[in-house]
Amino acid sequence: MSVKLMNSHSRNAYPGAMPDTKGLNFFEEDQNLSFILKHYLSTENYERALPHLKELGEVAGTRLDELSRMADKHTPELINYDAKGERVDKVEYHPSYKEMESLGYGKFALVAMSHKPVLGFPTKLPHVLKYGFWYLFVQSEFGLACPMSMTDSAARVLSKFGDQGLKDTYLSRMTSTDINTFWTGAQFMTEKQGGSDVGANTVTAKKVDEHWEIWGDKWFCSNVSADVALVLARPEGAPEGTKGLGMFLMPRKLPDGTLNKYKVNRLKDKFGTRDMASGEVTFDGAVAYVVGDITKGFKQMMSMVNSSRLSNAVRSSAMMRRSFLEALVSARGRVAFGSSLSEKPLMKETLFELLLDCEAAASITFYTASVYDKSDQGNVEAEGLLRILTPLLKGYICKRARNSTSEGMEARGGNGYIEDWIDSKLVRDAHVGSIWEGTTNIVALDVVRALVKDEAGEIFFNDLYNRLDAITNSLTKQIGKILLQISKKVESQSHRIMSLNGPERELPAKQLMNRMYHIFTASLLLNEAEVQITAQENYRKLYMTLQYIHRYLLSSGLDDLTYFDSSLLQCFDAIVDFDKVSKGTVEGLLENVQQAVKL
Repeated sequence: MSVKLMNSHSRNAYPGAMPDTKGLNFFEEDQNLSFILKHYLSTENYERALPHLKELGEVAGTRLDELSRMADKHTPELINYDAKGERVDKVEYHPSYKEMESLGYGKFALVAMSHKPVLGFPTKLPHVLKYGFWYLFVQSEFGLACPMSMTDSAARVLSKFGDQGLKDTYLSRMTSTDINTFWTGAQFMTEKQGGSDVGANTVTAKKVDEHWEIWGDKWFCSNVSADVALVLARPEGAPEGTKGLGMFLMPRKLPDGTLNKYKVNRLKDKFGTRDMASGEVTFDGAVAYVVGDITKGFKQMMSMVNSSRLSNAVRSSAMMRRSFLEALVSARGRVAFGSSLSEKPLMKETLFELLLDCEAAASITFYTASVYDKSDQGNVEAEGLLRILTPLLKGYICKRARNSTSEGMEARGGNGYIEDWIDSKLVRDAHVGSIWEGTTNIVALDVVRALVKDEAGEIFFNDLYNRLDAITNSLTKQIGKILLQISKKVESQSHRIMSLNGPERELPAKQLMNRMYHIFTASLLLNEAEVQITAQENYRKLYMTLQYIHRYLLSSGLDDLTYFDSSLLQCFDAIVDFDKVSKGTVEGLLENVQQAVKL
């Protein structure tokens, strides 16, 4: 199946056709991803990465997708005892999962790339490019991305906070691209009585000579078979709450090759991410080593969680993209009531909404990745902006991915509900994004905490306003004026919420989080629109921006029951194929938006 065939408006549509994306190159199909990577990367870095991106795009649309579906059906098995009755607590994975590990950890170096030079690069890859690779990989395989992300984050935490002895012993293995020598990482944090309330944790740590012993139970341990786990535990005599928690590195095996003293009690029977083993663990004096300041374990762990939250948002964005692509291919290939489904007005509306959501999510996730790069270089302002962007992305995108994957399933119809097709797996996997590393409620409260405690609001809104001030095109400036008016109102709302106390402050947290996400994302789309107009005289991105502003920031549900603009019926194919959209189309849409805000 060629790109040309896929982009054909008919795509060989005929009665009874059941098309899917098998054989497509996910990178070559996604011109928006190329646009964004070119926007943030140097020409040299983009050109150096291009052959690898194309290769991964091809693998994602073929072999990786096959392996992922196979591993999803053949879930891991826990072997507690060997033939001689010795405790081994070994997790056995299907060969398809092991082959995916070879692709992820080895061939494409998805963990190593943010720590050392790989793929012919002279230095480690910038986060923008790293997440470009992840974005492609996860469109076919989400489950393995969890241990890869945790290994990546654990290596980052160890590099930042660990002593030289720990770094020398563990870092090279955790960032290895040799499938025979690499070690995976995990974070064991959740307990029965705690859940999101980590301060209620009771797992304890006892000092013994040059190491510590960990005692107690952890209730939810993803990548339970990890070679190295970062564990939160309370040292004897430490205070209650999160301030009393220390961070410890616990290896699965001791230097003499024997198993460390902890048991994997059982594996979780999960709704999604079924190919990756999550389990319950009991520590019986497991040997562990302090990482960093023992009085700041929770704070150090949160630095790992925050990087994982960005990764989580990228992964959810990737599943949104895959859901759109599946829906588009299916709708263009299916005939109903005399024509292709993609010719039906309501199907155009469904497909456009899926595209708008995944394109918007890509804009803010890759921008945040660029902020991450600046933060790593010591930019204090970027560090403050990152503090509020990561929970914003985690809170909105991971929740929205549930809607996108469900809508994509429905767009395919009955086949979408059948396990032979990819849609049901996407729905199952998408649900975990808004649960792990902080539920939506928890991250919404974290957004408010970033505003109140860390004073991140000023940095956030200044970043947005500076972007709007930099606009020069006359048409985009008109739209910038509308967005500025809306953003000022949201900023005022944020100040009012910060002035509240207790429950009154918490109650509107999710609404505020969503609005802040939308105004920031709209400003990024507008910036991309100006770049596209200047370089190509193409108003497609500006069209997307206007649609986004109207749908997510202006529509109240009380306006007239008529579609606010019918231009989508005429320019649908140009939009989804990333072709040229005229200035006149945008001007007509702008007029409708201006009427909506009474300018």
